[in-house]
Amino acid sequence: MKITKRKFKAVLCAILSVCVLTFSVYPVFAAEQESTETVTEETQATTIDPNDIDALESRRQELQAQSDKYQQILEKTKENIADQEEYVNALVSKVKVLDDKIELSHQSINELNGKIQDKQTAIDNANKSIENQMNTLRNRLRNIYMAGNTTDLEIIFGAKSFSDFLDKMELVEALSDYDNNLINSIKGDLENISKEKAELEKDMDSLEAEEASLESDQQELNKILEENKELLAGLYKTSDKATSEIQNGALESDDIEKAISNYYAEKARLEAERAEQERNNNSNSGGSSSGTVHDDLEVSPSGFVWPCPGYYYLTSEWNEDRGSYNHGAIDIADAGIMGADVVAAKEGVVIDSYNGCYHNWGKDGSCGCGGGYGNYVMIAHDGGKMTVYGHLSTTMVYTGQHVYQGQVIGFVGSTGHSTGAHLHFETRLNGVKYNPMTEYQS
Repeated sequence: MKITKRKFKAVLCAILSVCVLTFSVYPVFAAEQESTETVTEETQATTIDPNDIDALESRRQELQAQSDKYQQILEKTKENIADQEEYVNALVSKVKVLDDKIELSHQSINELNGKIQDKQTAIDNANKSIENQMNTLRNRLRNIYMAGNTTDLEIIFGAKSFSDFLDKMELVEALSDYDNNLINSIKGDLENISKEKAELEKDMDSLEAEEASLESDQQELNKILEENKELLAGLYKTSDKATSEIQNGALESDDIEKAISNYYAEKARLEAERAEQERNNNSNSGGSSSGTVHDDLEVSPSGFVWPCPGYYYLTSEWNEDRGSYNHGAIDIADAGIMGADVVAAKEGVVIDSYNGCYHNWGKDGSCGCGGGYGNYVMIAHDGGKMTVYGHLSTTMVYTGQHVYQGQVIGFVGSTGHSTGAHLHFETRLNGVKYNPMTEYQS
C-alpha cells in the first residue's frame, strides 16, 4: 500500500486556494458565521477502524484541510478585530472630545448667564436710580410750587434786590440743568447696559444652538459606537469559535496520528521480522540483496550514512514553512546532482516504492505522480524508524526487498512536485516525521 502524503499536501493546497478565492470574512459577517457553522458540522469526530489506514489517512487530510480553513477564518478575524478595535477606540475618543466640548459649552453658558444677571442687576439699579432722581425732582418742583415762586415773574417781583433776583434765577437754572444731566447720564448708561445684555443674550442663543448640535452628534456617535461594539463582540465570538474548532480538530487529528503511527510501527515490526527471516534464509542459502553498495561511507554516531554521497548542500531545511504546510524534510541539491547515487541511510526493508513517473524535469507544480513525491522509496529500519527518498529519476529496489546500509536504491531526479533536481530526504519515528539532521550530529 502506498502512502500518499505529498498528494495530500497538493490536494490541501488546492482546497486552500478555493477557500481564499471564495471565502470572505469581513464585512459579510453573516456569511462568515454560516461558513463557520458548516465547517463545524464537518469537524464532528468520525469513528474509523484503526487498521483501515486509507480511511485514517483520508480523515487526517480532511481534518488538516478543515484546520487550515479555520486558521484562515481565525487570521482574517484577528485582522478584522484589530481594525474594529481601532475604529471603536477612535469612536470612544471622538465621543470624549464631544463630552469635553459640551462641558465647555455648559461652562460658557453658565458664565454668560452670570454676566447677563449682572447686566440685569445694573439695569435694575439704573432704573431705580432714575426713579429716585425723578422722585427727588418731583419733590423739589412741588416745594417750589408750594413756596409760590414757580414763575419768572414771581421770581422778579419776589426778589428783594437785583442781586437777589440773579441768585434765584441761577438757582432755578442750576437745579434744572443738574437734574437733566443726571437723568440723561443714567439713561445713557441704561441704554449701554441694555445693548450689552442684548449682545450677551445673542451669544447665549448661539452657544445653546451649538450645544444642541454637539449633543445630537454625541447621540449619533454613541449609537454608532454601540453598533460597532456589537460587531466587535460578534468577531470575538467567531474567533473563539474558530479557535475551539481548531482545537477540537487537533484532538481528533492527534488520535488519528497515534493510530497511523501505531499502524506503521506494527508494520515496520512485522517487516523487520520478515527481513530477519529473509536474512536467515539468505545466509543459509548463500544469497544476499542485490545492488551496488557504498561500503566506504562515514557512519554517524546514531548509525546513519549520508543518503546522497558527495552532495551536502541543503536547499531546504527541516520544518521549512511553505504556507499551507511545513516541509517536514530536507532537500539536498548542488550543481551536477542530477543522476547522482541515492543510498539507503541505514539497513532495512523497502516497505513502499514507486517508479512510474516519467516527468523528470523541473516544474512549477505537481505532476501528480507518487502523491507529489514522484518516484520514491520508503525503507523501514529497526526501532520503529523509517526513511523516505523522493523525486528520484528511477528506483533500483522493490517493495519487500531487504537493503543494506549504503546500497544504491535509486538516482537523483526531478519527478513529482519538484522545481529542479534534488533529493527529498525525510525521517520518521513510528510514522511521525522528525528532523533528519539529528541523525548526523557529531
